[in-house]
Amino acid sequence: MNIGILYVLHGRKTSIPQKLLNIVKEFSDTLDLLQAIGMLEGQQQTLESAVTLLEEQSVEKIVVVPVLLFPATHAREDIPQRMQASASVPFEICETLGSTRAVYGWLKGRLQEVTERHPTLPVMLVVHGTIHYTEPAEQLERIAAALRSDLGREVFATNHLGEPHYQAISGEHPYIVQRLFFTDGYLAKKIGVWFENNRPQDVLLEQLLDAEAVHVALKERLEDAGCIR
Repeated sequence: MNIGILYVLHGRKTSIPQKLLNIVKEFSDTLDLLQAIGMLEGQQQTLESAVTLLEEQSVEKIVVVPVLLFPATHAREDIPQRMQASASVPFEICETLGSTRAVYGWLKGRLQEVTERHPTLPVMLVVHGTIHYTEPAEQLERIAAALRSDLGREVFATNHLGEPHYQAISGEHPYIVQRLFFTDGYLAKKIGVWFENNRPQDVLLEQLLDAEAVHVALKERLEDAGCIR
């Protein structure tokens, strides 16, 4: 069967997120498969135009890889609905990347390195969050629970949208703060500024900027879908 791979990025209303686009393009360039990249937001390089590009190459099925961390409205509603409306061939949608072994391995490795330098500090994970679905919070809590076991310390799961909220933190005791985003976009920066202004005692780490971790997560999803070995 002639299969096409469609990587779906969040996108932006006014521009293309070039940093994440480059990371995905670098990965796709390593594979000898029919592939395209589409955006959920904005009018450039849309999901629909990517579907058309693949179908023009006579694909018989499209495997959709959401380049999103957690399964909220975009993954559970927007992608299925827009694929249903635009694709004339069967399609399969992979799970989002936050539950991959690759993302967990990246988190564990980074936090082990930092916690060795700060042996008494608890960890706080901060994600986008959602008020519409419980699954993202459940996935994040499973990640936090595994990290508690592996790191041997408290790990708190918090959100920008939903509860528990990162701004509910109190007390002067410092935390190691890991914002879990693909790039240093508007929201990740906004959260970082809040910690810098309100909790300068915390150890604020960078976002998920490691291209290798994203590449391994994408590879894992394509292996799960049977597209590569």
